[in-house]
Amino acid sequence: MKNILGALIYLLTTFPLLAKEYNVVNYGAVGDGQTNCTTFIQEAVDSCASQGGGRVVIPAGEYLTGTIFLRSKVDLYLEQGAILSGSTDYADYPNLAADRKGLIHADHIENASISGYGTINANGADRAFFRGNDDPLRPHCVLFRNCRKMNIRDVTLLNSANWTFRIFDCDEVFVSGLKIYSHANFNNDGIDIDARNIVVTNCMIDATDDGICLKSNIPGRLCENIAITNCVIASNCNAIKFGTASEAGFKNVSISNCVVKTPAENDLFGYKAHVVPGVTAPIVNNSGVAIEMVDGGTLEKVSITNITMQDVLTPIFIRLGHRRSDKVQHLKDIVISNIIANAESRMTSSINGIPGYLAENISINNVVINCNGGGLKEHTQSKIQEQEGLYPENKMFGPTMPSYGFYIRHAKNISLNNVIFNLNYKDERFAVYLEDAENIRLDHIKSDDHVSEQPVIKMVNASNVTVSGYDSPRSVPLFLRVEGDRSSRIKLIGNDFSTVGKIIDLGDHVKQSAVTKVYNIE
Repeated sequence: MKNILGALIYLLTTFPLLAKEYNVVNYGAVGDGQTNCTTFIQEAVDSCASQGGGRVVIPAGEYLTGTIFLRSKVDLYLEQGAILSGSTDYADYPNLAADRKGLIHADHIENASISGYGTINANGADRAFFRGNDDPLRPHCVLFRNCRKMNIRDVTLLNSANWTFRIFDCDEVFVSGLKIYSHANFNNDGIDIDARNIVVTNCMIDATDDGICLKSNIPGRLCENIAITNCVIASNCNAIKFGTASEAGFKNVSISNCVVKTPAENDLFGYKAHVVPGVTAPIVNNSGVAIEMVDGGTLEKVSITNITMQDVLTPIFIRLGHRRSDKVQHLKDIVISNIIANAESRMTSSINGIPGYLAENISINNVVINCNGGGLKEHTQSKIQEQEGLYPENKMFGPTMPSYGFYIRHAKNISLNNVIFNLNYKDERFAVYLEDAENIRLDHIKSDDHVSEQPVIKMVNASNVTVSGYDSPRSVPLFLRVEGDRSSRIKLIGNDFSTVGKIIDLGDHVKQSAVTKVYNIE
């Protein structure tokens, strides 16, 4: 019995070594960077697949190629020093106008993989690929479409002409150890996921467009069961994003233990020429986490935890709206926790629904935001437009929000717990602003740098709001301003107001009974 068991263990552990290898050089490929090797590499892949699968080896060298169609049960393995170099001749990307492809293209296959320590360079910076933002004649670097049980690991993906790695309508894809650097062209997202049962781990991404982006382009088919962890991400757009495509929506997503860092580049599209007032860092991510539901889909059961963010304009941006459809579903059941971020603009973290459709059931816990500051009193008086049908991004409400910490509008069942705002410079705005908000809990909101004459918190038409656990070593002229005839059931419980000059200021249409104080130190 022991001998049989030992033999089984040996076979299981050595199976990858026994898989047949197909070296592309044996099929005519030449790693000189000039010979077009598309036919030779494809022949090796097809031969491997026809024999029941195995490993297609790309040895060290540079191999010029057009689209390579991956097959089921084939591992495309790039040895150390191997480079697949994308052709800049459109003839090498068949039917590209009708069907966007990848340089490595997997379509309706299963049990296949891309692995090794080599590089896939799509050469997307070539002038041949600069055809505009919406032109379909730009291939992805790698595309998995309608595939099952796929793996991609350890390879480096460079300079796509379009999205770098797209996972579309797939089931069971494992992504591990990718190094992505793509600052070459429009839409240079790092990883785009519109699929189910996807695991992404241990990746390094530096991209001009969104870093890791969850999309939902197929009506009736959710992007769901997604786990993303242990990644380092940099983006000139949004580091971690849901949307904007959100036809069906997103469900059951966990994102954890990620670092958002300063992007390596920032001027592909002349960003430096378009200065946003209040931005201090020269190279930035747009939003650290952007959750955008604007196409009629639903979003629920999302956990985002243990994220550090360096050089982001807006740490957290949450938006429910309707861009392409009057149908609005829901955005709810989100937990965001253990976040440390440097916010390099006056475009504040925010939760925004639209009139009649509320962002709901959102819990934000254990967050430290180092705010840039610099806001003026006049910024507290500006009316933020709804922008219901506008493309969603943090810049849609203008360069300066009325508050420096959080702006919450058209929302219910929102909890901010143990949230700390540190100011680099004096700011005359509110720390937290609420409007058309119900069932709100603000617990241990701390802003020790607040020296503004404006209140720490302003509420407009807010109901059933509980504020607890506040204290500050600084003298604060005013803590709370309440406006709007629909404001009611506002409770101040267990706060230390010993350094506060005036606790409550009520607008003309607010009843005295709207605010209750219990167990506070005054």
